[in-house]
Formats: sequence, C-alpha cells, structure tokens
Amino acid sequence: MSQQTENGLKTFTAGEVLEAYRRVKLSAGSGSQVEYADADEACIGVTQIKAEAVGDMVTVALVTTGRTFKVTANEAMAAGASIYAGADGKVQDTDPGAGTIRGTALEATTADGDIIEAIIGS
Repeated sequence: MSQQTENGLKTFTAGEVLEAYRRVKLSAGSGSQVEYADADEACIGVTQIKAEAVGDMVTVALVTTGRTFKVTANEAMAAGASIYAGADGKVQDTDPGAGTIRGTALEATTADGDIIEAIIGS
C-alpha cells in the first residue's frame, strides 16, 4: 500500500533533479515519481524541498489542499497577475500561446528566479 497523504503533503520519488517551489506532475507511466510540469501542463503540486538527484525523495504540497503556495517565477510580473505554467515548473504571466491560466500571483516579482506566494489551481 502506498503512503497516505497527510495535511496536503505527499512524498514522491524525483524523476529528475528538482528545485524547491516548482510545479510538478507525475512522470509518465508512474504513480510515484514526479518531474517538472512544463509550459501549459497541469500540475499535481509544488515541491517543498530540493531533490538533488534522480531517485531522491521530495515532498510535494498538493494543489487540491485549497491553500496558497510558494512558487518560482521566470519573469517579472505584478501582484494580482494571472499566471500560466512556464518551463521547468516555473510560473509566468505571459501566455505561452493559447495557454490555460493556472493561478494568480499574490506578490510582484522583479526577475527570473524570484519566489512569490500564489494561488495555484493545477
């Protein structure tokens, strides 16, 4: 039996090296590995710690918990901006082209790599 989810956090195996505060999805064909959710891909949650190697355990805050998340931006954006999924699990306010809005920035960012609080839907 797999590990149960507690308080909206679940531990997965990293399918690639992962930074903290990035959106992730389940790896193809796996219910226990995660990898970055890239541009316009839905996510299952946001990493809470860094996974320094493939196979490391990584804690993920699941998006179904109804809370806010720390996320990594890949560009400057204003507080209140609609955010889209960007490359490598980051978020952006620039539509990648017929993209789906994935949340709302609650803080402004000034540069790639800034970590902000956001509402994330998927």
